Amino acid sequence: MKKPAFLLSLLCCAASFAQDAVNTAAPAVSTEAASAPAAPATSAISRLRLFGQNGATAFLYRDSSCIRGMFSDGVEKASGGMGSAFGSLIGTVSNVSLGMAETETSQNLARKDGFFSKAYFREYEIPADKPSSLRLGFQDVSPFYVANGVRYDTVSPSCHGDITFTPRAGEDYEAAFSWEGKRCSISINQVIAREGKTELVPVPVTRAPSC
Repeated sequence: MKKPAFLLSLLCCAASFAQDAVNTAAPAVSTEAASAPAAPATSAISRLRLFGQNGATAFLYRDSSCIRGMFSDGVEKASGGMGSAFGSLIGTVSNVSLGMAETETSQNLARKDGFFSKAYFREYEIPADKPSSLRLGFQDVSPFYVANGVRYDTVSPSCHGDITFTPRAGEDYEAAFSWEGKRCSISINQVIAREGKTELVPVPVTRAPSC
């Protein structure tokens, strides 16, 4: 049962990008998930996995407790930039891994794929013991299509929010959306790998103001 103190709740309808917190067994050079988890290179950093696809926004603001403009220096656009959007559209986008342990969501990304919207993840190093902020959002794009030269587009469910959290040294984290009925929550979960299994543990987050 998720603890309310760990989540920011927003109203929305269910969408395909949701992730449940369940137990399961800066981008790197590698473009695929590592076969075995690797620890962070130094104890002064943490790692964060973000998911993306067409219709999703995932902006990372390192060493910041507030949200700057999307064109500000130092903003990492894991999802929502032109390059990632085009790659997701034509299906050429690939995962970028730093060696974090796999979770149920990262192992089953194909289930999140939509119409012209391939799902992927990217892992980033973030400074430990300093706040980092995220602008996360999802707009279901599956109802859009063109047939016989006519465009069909309907209003789709969505979920958006700005959050900040402070990672601890040497720990791994994963951002997540989850839905309960019509209520959407955005959370950050610590990824803990032990004895061949991966556990997701929610960590405290707060709403991030604009800078």
